[in-house]
Amino acid sequence: MRLGLTLPLLPMETLPSFVSYIAQRNGLRHVQDFVQDMDLSWRQILQLDPGTVQDLAELTGVDAEALAADSFAPVSDGFFRFRGRDLPLSFLNRSALKYCPLCVSNDRDVHGRTWGRALWQLHPLHVCPAHGVMLDVLAPPDYPRCPHDFAGRIADHWALINAVAALDVGREATRFARYLSERLHGHDPRNGASWLDGLPLDVAARLCENVGTLVIAGPNSHPKALDRRRMIEAGAVGFAISVKGLDALRDVYESVRRRSPSSKGGFYADFGFYTRWLLQRMAQPERYRQVLDHFRDFMLDSYPVALGQEILGRTCTRRRWFTWAEIGRKYGLSSGRVARFQRALGISGDDLRRVAPAAYDTELSILSRGLDRKQAAHRLNLHPSGIDKLVAAGLLNHALVLPQMDKLFLPEDIDSFLTAVFANAAMVETSPAGAWPLRNIAHKAALPNAALLRAVISGRLENVWRLRAISGLPALHPDLDEVLDAFESPPLIGLTRDDLRRQLHINCSTVSLLLKSSMIASRQFPHPRTRQPLSLIAAEDLDRFLDLHLPLGLMAWQLGTQAKHVAARLDRAEVWPILLPERCSKIYLRGKAAPVIAI
Repeated sequence: MRLGLTLPLLPMETLPSFVSYIAQRNGLRHVQDFVQDMDLSWRQILQLDPGTVQDLAELTGVDAEALAADSFAPVSDGFFRFRGRDLPLSFLNRSALKYCPLCVSNDRDVHGRTWGRALWQLHPLHVCPAHGVMLDVLAPPDYPRCPHDFAGRIADHWALINAVAALDVGREATRFARYLSERLHGHDPRNGASWLDGLPLDVAARLCENVGTLVIAGPNSHPKALDRRRMIEAGAVGFAISVKGLDALRDVYESVRRRSPSSKGGFYADFGFYTRWLLQRMAQPERYRQVLDHFRDFMLDSYPVALGQEILGRTCTRRRWFTWAEIGRKYGLSSGRVARFQRALGISGDDLRRVAPAAYDTELSILSRGLDRKQAAHRLNLHPSGIDKLVAAGLLNHALVLPQMDKLFLPEDIDSFLTAVFANAAMVETSPAGAWPLRNIAHKAALPNAALLRAVISGRLENVWRLRAISGLPALHPDLDEVLDAFESPPLIGLTRDDLRRQLHINCSTVSLLLKSSMIASRQFPHPRTRQPLSLIAAEDLDRFLDLHLPLGLMAWQLGTQAKHVAARLDRAEVWPILLPERCSKIYLRGKAAPVIAI
């Protein structure tokens, strides 16, 4: 039987697209209904069953070979065949309807309808090779619309398709799309990609896609995690690299290795998803042989692979680089200490993964035998905080200072410091009268240890002893009186708190309140001999206070009478003291009190 209403098969049209349009031509909205009416199987049509294709050829008047020429026929083990070429199922996406807005518009103008292309079903293809614009994607259909009903899905979304703007994607992305198109249809590629031409089409496409993702998104990403614009960019970048040949691809591997942020120093961490992808390809070694061998050779040449270690099916027979762990063993350093050293120097990328044995000989030598803060303190018999003060004073210097690591001293530098401290000290069994340990002297004289040590080392202090039974700096015992004499400063000018109390005839609480509230300005100075804090009031500051205020005690003293009589006179004149706590002496404003007591 032959249909009365049929259509011509258009160039490179897939069989499902053609059958769905025949269904529409015969007035049926869903292709399944048409196929059922024709006593055919839609599933067998999708699988290009030869008998079913022949039945369709008789129905439509189109040659059976032409009907199947541009469609994917499933074969065993998860592969589809297209024009004699086997492609894995994962390389195709036959349910997501991709289309080119410009192709659809041109099809309508020239042929009256558009049609489905096999090329649009390739998973890595997101660009129209003819127009260089991004393919649009229709959302998956709802039942009963079949995902493979091309004509029905186009009809359902025709208004949306007409509104889609074509987005240009650039020259490189278009080159990649044309390469896939030419390879799929059996034409000789015109891009000069001879190395890629030797790979199966899906292998070449996946290689470009993964290399591009590695470059633009890094090893921790994955092509599936990219949006469509980024996937297009990844394919274009990967193709532009791979088309140049194996040397260009190796340069990319080297760049990824050098800029890797991983501290592990291994290709699994450096290449992330890319290594996992190639490991999974070991299940199909013949199809991926050239890609696997090339990457394996790069790893063996570029990483500190141990002798006998197997990499992607090949054993390392020649050692080329050494690890930091091996360098650490040479200097007797733990792995944790080596890791901290790497972080301190900012070692990253290439230098983190392989190292020349003598690259950091000086630093590592100090690191292996140097003393940290606690060890140096133990050698000097001090609290670790004492070491910090000696360094701050310039009496000790670090031999190795690295960020985020313990600052180290050389043992000989510690010993030299002790020798200088005790150069003029007499060795005794017990300390003489007036001699005190360094920390006691520093406390009693209110002096920093560093100042005392400088005086000892310079010979400024003559009476210095060293106790035989004590080790380190605590054995040093200077004479207290000599220290106080040596560091005594000139006398200070000003009134003390007691001077202020006596002159104003007020109690101690009032003195404290006046100074604390800054009614009388004061300044702190170290005592000339003891260097303990001392508050002093300048005469002019006291005069400024008395210009405005009169203490009751001072007025009574000046009048030669008792304070209660002066207070009674002021009360009768209704002159009251300023508001102060009850424990404080009474103080009046001079402007109000002076006229009363002068009567």
